[in-house]
Amino acid sequence: MTFARSNRSTRSLAGAGLAVGALLACATGLLLWAGDLPGALLAAMLAAVALGAFARMARRLRRWPASRLAFLRDRLVLVQGRTELQALWDRIELVSLADLSEWGTSRWPEISLTDRLTLRLRRDRCFSFRPAAFGVDPVACRDAILRLRDNRLLRGRLPEFDSVLDLSSRPVQTGEQIRPNI
Repeated sequence: MTFARSNRSTRSLAGAGLAVGALLACATGLLLWAGDLPGALLAAMLAAVALGAFARMARRLRRWPASRLAFLRDRLVLVQGRTELQALWDRIELVSLADLSEWGTSRWPEISLTDRLTLRLRRDRCFSFRPAAFGVDPVACRDAILRLRDNRLLRGRLPEFDSVLDLSSRPVQTGEQIRPNI
């Protein structure tokens, strides 16, 4: 199951902006044909505002992250472009938002939190990622990973990992559908 931030509201607002803008542009044309110049001017200004809202929402949709974060029964899978990272739940030792760089650890008594989530696996393997690139809040992502790592029954409700091809062909499940489960 692949999770991503829902863009349903952005798509709805873009569609509404386009529909209202087109309707007001038609109304502007009709008012100009009827000879009502003040009404046509008002309709043209409202049409410009509606089309501006459409342009803003369309820009947001173009910049939407293409990254995928999958919580599966036996592993966590991150797909970002052509890069794929996998972490088996049993091998995850550390999940932290703390700054674990050399600069961050040199200031040892002070702990500074970052927006990067670091996962350290057994056998000294480590990787980090920005949950915001996947459309997830960093603290909520850390908490979900820790709960899934520690609770085998909760992981049992997730789908099994078949292959990378299945992961890319499965439909994206948005955040609204996963809130009750996790």
